Amino acid sequence: MQYICIMTKETTITLYGKNDEYYFKPHSENAKIRKTSKFSSVFKGISGKGNEVIIKALIKELAYDPLEVELFKNETQWFNSHHNIIAPYEYIYQNGRHYLIIEYVPGIDMGIYIKKKRNILQKRVNLALECGLQILDALEFIHHKGIIHADIKPANIMLLKNNKGKIDIAKPEFNLLDFGMIREANMPPPVTNSPKPHFVLRYSPPEQVLNFHNLTSFHSDIHNLALLMYEIIIKEPVYNSAISMLLINLQLSHPISVKKQIPTELMRVLQKATTKPKFTKPHNHYKRSEAYSLVEEAVTKRYQSAEEFRKALLTFRSNCI
Repeated sequence: MQYICIMTKETTITLYGKNDEYYFKPHSENAKIRKTSKFSSVFKGISGKGNEVIIKALIKELAYDPLEVELFKNETQWFNSHHNIIAPYEYIYQNGRHYLIIEYVPGIDMGIYIKKKRNILQKRVNLALECGLQILDALEFIHHKGIIHADIKPANIMLLKNNKGKIDIAKPEFNLLDFGMIREANMPPPVTNSPKPHFVLRYSPPEQVLNFHNLTSFHSDIHNLALLMYEIIIKEPVYNSAISMLLINLQLSHPISVKKQIPTELMRVLQKATTKPKFTKPHNHYKRSEAYSLVEEAVTKRYQSAEEFRKALLTFRSNCI
């Protein structure tokens, strides 16, 4: 006789970890923290000790790809490594599925915050600056290990609540999340069976989009962080289109637009951090070697390290705020 398990919104899954059990309802809208991505689903759960936790599940399609599983498991190596990093503390394999357990930290991801919260301009500038400086601390830490995050975007930055359960805009605290796409600087990403690219087009630099792997380095993370800071201030993505080819064209060769909301000196800093190749025709009309040379020229004009970008941001703050 064959038994069929019907999953309902009230179905609770129990995960058995090394030191605790964890419970969550995968089909409850209240449990799902964000939309299922091309790699994982994220849920809110509770431990056997009564503590709230975040449960990250690798999607079924990747459950038997050994390299994707290894990348997933390796996120635990960043646990408790830096005060501006949130990473999983336990990996669980159960019933053919892979899970990560992450400490629940009260806060809001910047993707949601930017869309929903209204602040006066000066507060947005200060928030972007503080976000940039704190995330640079985390990036400098991982860059010193020869690693790039490769997925800096609003949804991967958490704005924490204070001990009163509120967001303190005057003294904001930020954490960097999601180490599922990390890779060695100047090296190609791990080759997996997944056809899905290991980057998010809207936030990725030209060298990453064009797979110029040996040009993808620390300055690439800095490029993405600068786009995030810009978005915090103007409250919309720098590049925004539902048409992939148009988005690629914008990301590859269109410098960020000057906005009156962004102070002139800070605008110069963000422009330098996001320097684009000078393509005068569509990128696919160039020989690959020609496109490479143009991208190589562009990346050399950016800030090459977290320390260099931080210095520019601190100079702006001391001169203008």
